[in-house]
Amino acid sequence: KVHKMKKKVLRKQVRAQHTLMRHEGIECILHATQSLVIANAGLGNGMSRHQLLGIVEEYGLVETLLMPPNKPYSFVKYGTTEEAKKAFDALNGKEVTLEDFGQNIVLYLNFVEKVFWQNAVPTSLPPGLMVIEKIISPEEEKRMLGSIDWIGNEDTQNAQKTLKHRRVKHFGFEFCYGNNNVDKDKPLPGGLPEVCDLFLEKCLKE
Repeated sequence: KVHKMKKKVLRKQVRAQHTLMRHEGIECILHATQSLVIANAGLGNGMSRHQLLGIVEEYGLVETLLMPPNKPYSFVKYGTTEEAKKAFDALNGKEVTLEDFGQNIVLYLNFVEKVFWQNAVPTSLPPGLMVIEKIISPEEEKRMLGSIDWIGNEDTQNAQKTLKHRRVKHFGFEFCYGNNNVDKDKPLPGGLPEVCDLFLEKCLKE
């Protein structure tokens, strides 16, 4: 029975390789690298970024998580090849449940070359956008984080989310991790926190 299951996983892996080559022109490889493609774990088949990140972070530092729109697969790049190999061994053929649908799916993983990430990331900034490195000092960062009301009240609890290894708090509109968008018809109560005032004050001084 175990041998039969392994053959099924291998067959699905090969099918995922052909799909990736056909849709993206990306070839999967046999040797381990930092980068993986995960079939059945995409925005196109109901996997949310929040859920997938929670799954892949279990096995190491995730440097990049790319989820192409309307595609049933995603790409993850780990900090080391060892971490990617650990994720491959643990997740390939693993059954998970989609959060929003309650449907069980099986993940199928393959290794890809890191050159893909260079092609996926824009090489230049959009016109008018400027990036200022390390504009905030460690002391100012602590002040900003300290100014956020993480507890809040019942009216603002939906503006706060707890993600693995991090905390986030939404203002203005709640960001929906399931579809990577906001609902413009449902503004959140309250205004911008003091942290925004501190950051604007810092920017004006520069």
